Amino acid sequence: MAKTNSTAVAAALTNNQIKRTVDRLAALKAQIANLETEADNLVDLLKYQGKGVYFGNAHKFMVTTVTGKRLDSALAQSFLTPAQLLKCMKTTSTTSGRLYAL
Repeated sequence: MAKTNSTAVAAALTNNQIKRTVDRLAALKAQIANLETEADNLVDLLKYQGKGVYFGNAHKFMVTTVTGKRLDSALAQSFLTPAQLLKCMKTTSTTSGRLYAL
């Protein structure tokens, strides 16, 4: 059975298919951006109510504060040699695509 939502299925696109795909992606990204803005505004409104659990008809929203610790890399560099810093670093690789307006 073929995968219907796989990029491997659509690996070879014609120029017109590429244009339609890029334009469709741009339209979806615009819709997503609008929805994310609206969602962020709703989250801010609920966070403004203070810490606690807020219930809707089918969902709940929790407002909490978490305090964490992170490494201050600038300070670490003042204590460690470049070789020691290199030993502490991990190398990762990510492939991404970015959409630009024309």
